[in-house]
Amino acid sequence: MVNNKSQKSILIAEDERMLRNMLEMGFSDENYRINFAENGIAALRLLNADQYDLLLTDLFMPQMNGIELIHKCRALSPSTKIVLMSGGGQSLYANHGEKHVQFQHHKLEVDMFLGKPFDLDEILSTVKNILFG
Repeated sequence: MVNNKSQKSILIAEDERMLRNMLEMGFSDENYRINFAENGIAALRLLNADQYDLLLTDLFMPQMNGIELIHKCRALSPSTKIVLMSGGGQSLYANHGEKHVQFQHHKLEVDMFLGKPFDLDEILSTVKNILFG
């Protein structure tokens, strides 16, 4: 068992309640400190208040999309790892499992892009690999 000093912290920004609940259940047995935000503005408030090892964010959210949130996260905490999730859509060019994402005129690199729907075991192992290598 890992002690609390080395416990990794994760911020999950996702507007779909069912997916937030699924992720909460999936991560409940893992030794992470998890916070949830239902939109980009709420996630930014949490990022301003605390340091996170990983940001797991949806692309399409109300009030602030995932791209904007990623840019703000990088300005606040450049060492935070980032996993972007999306079900796709127009103007999104990204392949599941890749690090390069293009959305509208934004090109960025993340630690991992996960296309929805994804398997819960896959996201748990992805997060573990990114955080612990």
